[in-house]
Amino acid sequence: MVLFPLFVLSLFFASPSYCLENKSSSDREITEFRIKLLRIQQGISNQENSIQKAENQERNLLLELEILDKKRAEQQVKLTKYEEQIVQQHALINKETSKLNVIRSEKNNASSHLGKRIKAYYTMGNIGLLNVTFSTKALPELLQFHDAYNEMLKYDQNVIGVYKKTIDNLERTKKALTLQESVLQDFMDHAMKGKKEIIKTTEEKKALLTHIRTQTKLHKQAIIEMEQVSDALSNALVALKNKTNTQKYRFSSNKGRLPPPVDGVIVTLFQEKNTNKLGIARKSPGITLEAADGTKIKAIGEGSVLFSGYLRGYGNTVIIHHGYQYYSVTSRIEKLLIHQGDSVKEASLIGIMGDAATLFEGGLYFEIRHGKNPLNPILWLDPNRLSLPEELSN
Repeated sequence: MVLFPLFVLSLFFASPSYCLENKSSSDREITEFRIKLLRIQQGISNQENSIQKAENQERNLLLELEILDKKRAEQQVKLTKYEEQIVQQHALINKETSKLNVIRSEKNNASSHLGKRIKAYYTMGNIGLLNVTFSTKALPELLQFHDAYNEMLKYDQNVIGVYKKTIDNLERTKKALTLQESVLQDFMDHAMKGKKEIIKTTEEKKALLTHIRTQTKLHKQAIIEMEQVSDALSNALVALKNKTNTQKYRFSSNKGRLPPPVDGVIVTLFQEKNTNKLGIARKSPGITLEAADGTKIKAIGEGSVLFSGYLRGYGNTVIIHHGYQYYSVTSRIEKLLIHQGDSVKEASLIGIMGDAATLFEGGLYFEIRHGKNPLNPILWLDPNRLSLPEELSN
């Protein structure tokens, strides 16, 4: 018997679509402002993340540029060293070339001299019968001259051999020096190429650094502009909130001072276990007030009537939305004086008490809810206008 009306009440208090449909225009404006603010704040957060990322990139680039400058300096030291070594190597090659030229000249002179000797030797001819016959010199003298001439020829040949050996050594030395110079030149070319690559990379890093710094400035400018918009929206939101706060807090700020639907005696307390006339027991999510038949029932605060009609197990019931999901439920009304969709003010008449309405349970039933959560009405109603039974007050 109680399940049907509880299901109906849950539709009023827990249905998101119903709450959204009945939101005031101020609620919608505040929601729109909040969404815009959230988007701007998200945008600012994104820009700040971009700035942080750019600053990290800038730090990394500066570190890379520092390393590149160091490498460039090291390459320059290598280049200078190779240049000095090549100059020294070139000087050594020139020195060996000069020696070769001198030795070759001396060898040529010696070869020329030896050629003349050999020519003279062959012109004179071999010592034979004719030389012995016609020579005025004695044979021993001729033999002695021949031996001496042969020794001179051998000496000249040895001198030329020494020159040749010296030239071969000098040429090998020059070849080795030239090879070393070529290797040094390769090292120097490699170092020069490395230096150019470092310079190119440095310029690219500097260009990227300039781009990042420009982007950082743009992000910061975007943050300034978005913060200005955010401030304007915040000011507008504050103004809108100030405009609606009076309505918002009109109900909740009167907690403990709200007028009860009737001045009477509390016969059932909040969350008190109660058994009705049919023997059904349950904890009461509200209170029950006892007053004389014909007592006029009033709204505890301004709001809009969400329901006015019969609820099984509750009888004639009025549900009023007081704003921001605060609801009052008044049941067991003999005669309903308002309709669904009506607007009421505090103390507006909503019904009249009578016997027929209390057929199954006695007294006027009353609840206050925030959303779907029942609140203790005694904490919200003016205690000076309520009383307890004598057995509870003693």
